[in-house]
Amino acid sequence: MTKIRTVLGDIDPAAAGITLTHEHIRYAYPGCEFDHHNVWDFEKVAADVAAALEAGRVEHGIRTVVDLTPAEIGRHPELIAEVSRRSGTHLIATTGFFPESTGMGILFHWRRQSVEYIAEMLVRDISEGMVYDGRLTPYKAGILKVGTGGLGKDQPTPVGDDGRHIGRHERHVIKAVAKAQRDTGCAVNTHTQPMDYALTNPGIELLDLLEEAGADPARVVIGHAFVHPRLDQLKAICERGAMLQIDHIGIPWQNESAEQLDELIANAVVALADLGYLDRLLFSYDRFFSHARGPVTEAEPEQLNEIVPIGYLFEAFADRLAGKGFGPAQLHRVMVENPRRLLAF
Repeated sequence: MTKIRTVLGDIDPAAAGITLTHEHIRYAYPGCEFDHHNVWDFEKVAADVAAALEAGRVEHGIRTVVDLTPAEIGRHPELIAEVSRRSGTHLIATTGFFPESTGMGILFHWRRQSVEYIAEMLVRDISEGMVYDGRLTPYKAGILKVGTGGLGKDQPTPVGDDGRHIGRHERHVIKAVAKAQRDTGCAVNTHTQPMDYALTNPGIELLDLLEEAGADPARVVIGHAFVHPRLDQLKAICERGAMLQIDHIGIPWQNESAEQLDELIANAVVALADLGYLDRLLFSYDRFFSHARGPVTEAEPEQLNEIVPIGYLFEAFADRLAGKGFGPAQLHRVMVENPRRLLAF
């Protein structure tokens, strides 16, 4: 019998309901734990995030959220579990890695380990519980993550020594993630650099490596491919059997405005649906429900990931899609049926 693994235990896939597949309960850059400005109150953060998720559940029917935050950028198993209890939302935690070129991913300890060692850690996160601050917690991960490329809008990823826009350490952990997927059946969600789609198809490069290491492409999601959507590249990823995550809805990353990006995304979504790829699509924001950061100033304003309304997708973006003939039945497929199939193992 298949199940979806949440931090509070396994659930029947039929109970998942409307699902967001890439969000962040608490986002924290490595090193911020030593910054006086980032001393935080567990109780306040848990209450604030739970209130936001409860509003999403009550007002928009969001039943399940994937917290795609790996340990390097602030994953806090006890916080995720407490937010789930308070909000009544099923939360799925992540095990895996962020990209190396950001300076945030694949920290030195893991660069020294073998593929087998890393894969064992990933499997234990899923089967036994995640470690936090040197302690084993009872809270298990329910999805794997791997990333390639960077974050900035001006710096595409350099070509590695194998001809791909993928770093040496990234290749190493990709093999470990593929092994962990084979051992558990758990899905893999990913980060790619939107800038790189002008130079290559980073989704295909990542799928090549995952498949070479034995991963099942039908259990892989390619993320951030809609920030600069190119239909031929999106179609090629679908043809490989993988899923596409439509994220940054309402968050104009590497675009002039949310209006501009939403229109590009909506046109690509409708085109892919018309081509028969509706069952390969997922929707999400990539929202920071809590962000470990210094004071908000004019020079350092809140990031758009922090302030996009939880209802934006259901109010503004759904209307945009409806105007192009993409209605409630298609939304149900993308937001309920597709994530349920992906997350169950």
